[in-house]
Amino acid sequence: MKKYIYLIIFLLVGIFIGNQLFNHIHAWLGIAVITATIIYFFNRLIKYIKNENID
Repeated sequence: MKKYIYLIIFLLVGIFIGNQLFNHIHAWLGIAVITATIIYFFNRLIKYIKNENID
Protein backbone atom coordinates (compact mmCIF):
# COMPACT_ATOMS: atom_id res chain seq x y z
CA MET A 1 0.00 0.00 0.00
CA LYS A 2 2.89 2.32 0.75
CA LYS A 3 4.16 2.13 -2.83
CA TYR A 4 0.77 3.21 -4.14
CA ILE A 5 0.79 6.28 -1.91
CA TYR A 6 4.23 7.29 -3.17
CA LEU A 7 3.08 6.74 -6.74
CA ILE A 8 0.03 8.96 -6.26
CA ILE A 9 2.14 11.65 -4.58
CA PHE A 10 4.57 11.51 -7.52
CA LEU A 11 1.65 11.93 -9.93
CA LEU A 12 0.25 14.95 -8.07
CA VAL A 13 3.65 16.64 -7.79
CA GLY A 14 4.38 16.01 -11.47
CA ILE A 15 1.06 17.51 -12.52
CA PHE A 16 1.60 20.51 -10.25
CA ILE A 17 5.09 21.18 -11.63
CA GLY A 18 3.85 20.70 -15.19
CA ASN A 19 1.03 23.14 -14.54
CA GLN A 20 3.43 25.77 -13.21
CA LEU A 21 5.70 25.31 -16.23
CA PHE A 22 2.69 25.53 -18.53
CA ASN A 23 1.50 28.77 -16.94
CA HIS A 24 4.79 30.59 -16.36
CA ILE A 25 7.62 29.24 -18.53
CA HIS A 26 6.55 27.50 -21.70
CA ALA A 27 3.33 25.70 -22.60
CA TRP A 28 4.87 22.78 -24.50
CA LEU A 29 7.37 22.10 -21.74
CA GLY A 30 4.51 21.90 -19.23
CA ILE A 31 2.55 19.57 -21.49
CA ALA A 32 5.63 17.34 -21.89
CA VAL A 33 6.15 17.11 -18.12
CA ILE A 34 2.49 16.31 -17.47
CA THR A 35 2.39 13.70 -20.25
CA ALA A 36 5.61 12.04 -19.08
CA THR A 37 4.33 11.93 -15.51
CA ILE A 38 1.05 10.32 -16.53
CA ILE A 39 2.78 7.74 -18.74
CA TYR A 40 5.20 6.86 -15.94
CA PHE A 41 2.32 6.61 -13.44
CA PHE A 42 0.32 4.18 -15.55
CA ASN A 43 3.41 2.14 -16.42
CA ARG A 44 4.33 1.69 -12.74
CA LEU A 45 0.72 1.06 -11.74
CA ILE A 46 0.40 -1.76 -14.28
CA LYS A 47 3.69 -3.30 -13.09
CA TYR A 48 2.59 -3.13 -9.43
CA ILE A 49 -0.76 -4.73 -10.23
CA LYS A 50 0.86 -7.54 -12.27
CA ASN A 51 3.36 -8.34 -9.51
CA GLU A 52 0.78 -8.65 -6.72
CA ASN A 53 0.43 -12.15 -5.35
CA ILE A 54 -3.15 -13.31 -5.37
CA ASP A 55 -3.70 -16.06 -2.81
